[in-house]
Amino acid sequence: MNYKKLPLRILHQMRASLRVQMILAFICCMLVSVLIDLASAPLFAHKERRLDFTEGIVTIDESGRDLVKRFNQMNQDINGLVKQLGNEDPAFKNKFLNRPLPSLTGNDEWITVPSDGDSVYHLTRNEIIQFLLNIPKQQNNLNAVMTDSDGKVLYNSDGVTDTQVDIPNAMAEAKKPFFNQDQGKHPKVTRLYTMTMNGGTAYCIVRGSPQPTVVYVNESEIPPILLGVVTFFICFYFITKRKMKEFEEIALGLMEIATGNLKFRIREKSKDELGSLAANINFMASELDQMIERERQAEKLKDELITNVSHDLRTPLTSIMGYMRLVKDHQYKSKAQLDEYVDIAYGKSEQLKKLIEDLFDFTRLNYEGVQLKKEKVSLNQMLRQLTEELDPIAKESNVTFIKDLPKEPIIMEVDPNQMVRAFENVLTNAIKYSTHPGTIHIQIVNHKHSVQITVSNPCEALSEDEVNRLFDRFYRVDTSRSSSKSGAGLGLAITKSIIDLHQGTIHVDYENQVIRLTITLPFHV
Repeated sequence: MNYKKLPLRILHQMRASLRVQMILAFICCMLVSVLIDLASAPLFAHKERRLDFTEGIVTIDESGRDLVKRFNQMNQDINGLVKQLGNEDPAFKNKFLNRPLPSLTGNDEWITVPSDGDSVYHLTRNEIIQFLLNIPKQQNNLNAVMTDSDGKVLYNSDGVTDTQVDIPNAMAEAKKPFFNQDQGKHPKVTRLYTMTMNGGTAYCIVRGSPQPTVVYVNESEIPPILLGVVTFFICFYFITKRKMKEFEEIALGLMEIATGNLKFRIREKSKDELGSLAANINFMASELDQMIERERQAEKLKDELITNVSHDLRTPLTSIMGYMRLVKDHQYKSKAQLDEYVDIAYGKSEQLKKLIEDLFDFTRLNYEGVQLKKEKVSLNQMLRQLTEELDPIAKESNVTFIKDLPKEPIIMEVDPNQMVRAFENVLTNAIKYSTHPGTIHIQIVNHKHSVQITVSNPCEALSEDEVNRLFDRFYRVDTSRSSSKSGAGLGLAITKSIIDLHQGTIHVDYENQVIRLTITLPFHV
């Protein structure tokens, strides 16, 4: 793979695909809008003071879990808990270490826990529970209570006067999510924990307001994202403006062509789908224009055909009727003059017969189709024999044949009758329109896959249009259609039809008052 040409291929693909261009334009606009969004954010932002209670709620959770942990430790190792509290809290140590033993009330029992040396902690179980419940109060201003399974308050921290707690309601409050939407109020948070106490189920409930943390948040009166969106649309508009203009030009061009101006062409500005669309529209307009022009020419040719056929049929018919009227009215002076009138009328009728036969043959060759009866014949022998037959006519017109024919027979499989008709039309046409005196050159060239027959003769000056129309039916170089050169203008048209049936080609060249007609016939059809 040639990596050096890879950028050029990618660039060519971008230019050739409207879809890729739109995707790149979208990506480019998105990048610009994001950059504008990021760059403009500090310009429109101002700091707003807010209270964040997240850290305070975490503190409440930690206090509650720590309290339950100590209660569980009390159930398992009360001596270890007392020593730990004495080491952690000087107030606990001062209150319960080596204290005098007052008289007990109720069912309380003294717990004696030895400490360092001769020191001993003297306290009751209820006093440990009460001290533990007051720790959250002292540290974070939280209220803590312990209830039984029915919600009856067994123990509570200082300042709590509740004797009964609605456990289901407390559970619902503990599960309620907390959001920082309301900045004007300090929220109340409840946490409920299940534990075992004295062999039964108990609940530890911690309530309080979390301590807020002051944070400053960047706020914007005009959201930067709005500026980014506006930037995106502006960039997209200017990037796609050229393509939209191309769309508009194609639409306007289609409207112009639809009004009938088939000469109008849309500018092909790009190589993508729009450029291809413009090229296809131009091609369609060109094809329609050529088709309409061909229809005009066909209509014109039809009119000329009717005029020419009428003229060529009427001219000999008028002569025949004129001489026959003279004979009928006995307007002749002698039998010799009568024979002359009859000969003239007969000649005109022969001319009329040939015209009708030519017209019939042309129609049959072009519209009905002809089944060729092919035989193997020698083309050079056929042309040699045909020139000998036409030599008297050529001499009458002061024209001579110059033949360049190979000695070896050129055998081809053709319809001999049709091919003789084609060659005869070409040679008689050359005799008729050659300058007098003149020469007609006939040449056969044998190629590998085809045979080329060329007939050339000097003639009068011809225009390019006259040369191009030589194979049109009823076309004659003698535009006055005088009788000096007899014929209906069907000879070369019939010849072309015969050559086409043999899958050959025929064309004419004109240069320096010499006209050259070339027929090419393939060997294998």
